[in-house]
Amino acid sequence: MTEEETRQPDQSATSIPSAGLISYMKSMGPGLVYVLTVLGSGDLVSNSAAGAGYGYAFIWTLALTLVFRFVWVNTSAKYVLVTGESLAQGYARLGRWMIWTLLASTIILAQLAMTYSILMTGHAIDLVLHLPTEWSASIWSLFFAMVGFVMAYWGGYQVVEKFCKVLVVLMGGSLVMVAVLSKPDPVAILQGTFIPSIPGDQGLYGSFFLLMALIGTMSGSLTNLSYAYYCHEAGWRDASHLKAQRFDLLFGVVCMFLMGALLQIAAAATLHPLGVTLNDADDLVRMFSEVQGVAGLVIFSLGLWGAAFSSLVGRLVGYGLIAADLSRFVTDRPSIRDSYRDNPKRHPVYRACVIFWAFTPLYILLTDVSLFWLVLVVSTLYVVMIPILTPALLILTNNRKLMGQHKNGWLTNGLMIFMLLVAGYITYVNAMEWWYS
Repeated sequence: MTEEETRQPDQSATSIPSAGLISYMKSMGPGLVYVLTVLGSGDLVSNSAAGAGYGYAFIWTLALTLVFRFVWVNTSAKYVLVTGESLAQGYARLGRWMIWTLLASTIILAQLAMTYSILMTGHAIDLVLHLPTEWSASIWSLFFAMVGFVMAYWGGYQVVEKFCKVLVVLMGGSLVMVAVLSKPDPVAILQGTFIPSIPGDQGLYGSFFLLMALIGTMSGSLTNLSYAYYCHEAGWRDASHLKAQRFDLLFGVVCMFLMGALLQIAAAATLHPLGVTLNDADDLVRMFSEVQGVAGLVIFSLGLWGAAFSSLVGRLVGYGLIAADLSRFVTDRPSIRDSYRDNPKRHPVYRACVIFWAFTPLYILLTDVSLFWLVLVVSTLYVVMIPILTPALLILTNNRKLMGQHKNGWLTNGLMIFMLLVAGYITYVNAMEWWYS
């Protein structure tokens, strides 16, 4: 191990910039990009399905899973900032098998996630801007797949960050309006938030299946890895940015909780009393429009499009950065391992992955697959990564030679182990339900 790999950071350089809170808020970026990447179709569908099927009962899961997510993502970012290594460099310490596992998982899960993101963008915008053809939704999907490709391939992280800063305000406002128009029950909201419960199965989606989907989208997503790469692209590359990074991520997680809670509240107040079963995004928006009128249709459709499209471009960039970095450890050629570190969007693997993930999922436009079913199934698959990613991260961030005084404390370790146990238990129960059903 070299001296550079084990260096200790200057602790005096971990304070928030002195330019003031407003200037500091303006400097944030990775957290907002991360929020809109993960708060996409998966979160929107799983939260809407939870609210429609079980009322306010699952709001508490948002707080629990977002605590998990904050601890996990903050720990991964801390490792990168303290050591100066990328996550791929850290995982490579555990063996090449880890790199191959992550690379294969990234390629497969990103491709699956892109299928429903592309589908959702077309379905959402088609509800308010329908073209005079039966292929209207598919045409819109193809159009936004191409726009997302251009933004990720030539623009990279910097373009996506500017886009997300505007979109997070518009989406937050639209969700507040939808929730207010729904006229929710404040007492039921408080009960669902502070009194954990798992109700019996109701409707098409079982309670444990939905709980697993919520955990998959909110805490176990492979997309969690992307935040550390967004920090690197934003110029946060050493321990002097630790406090800025924590504040940035905390702000993003709070936004994520509020948006997820508003989705569940709106669905619980509008759709749950009707006892409807949601099979696709069209059903979701149509029911909101029937109850809330044209305002509900327009506001929710645009919010749905924003979630899907931001997730599409965020995943193209984030997964592309992850794959490019992982590829450095698949080859022993120094010219490939060490090139493009400061300009990863020019990396041939990044560019190849962006092309692959932007266009290969378009086959889904020729099928009649249920969008809701596809989103929920893919979301549950993300939970499978928790038993792989979490122990590996625990090993790295408890290594005193690497982390020094930034080594994990008992609270961080306890929460990550608890997340591991919860994910394992819910996965087991859900698997048993499927096996014997």
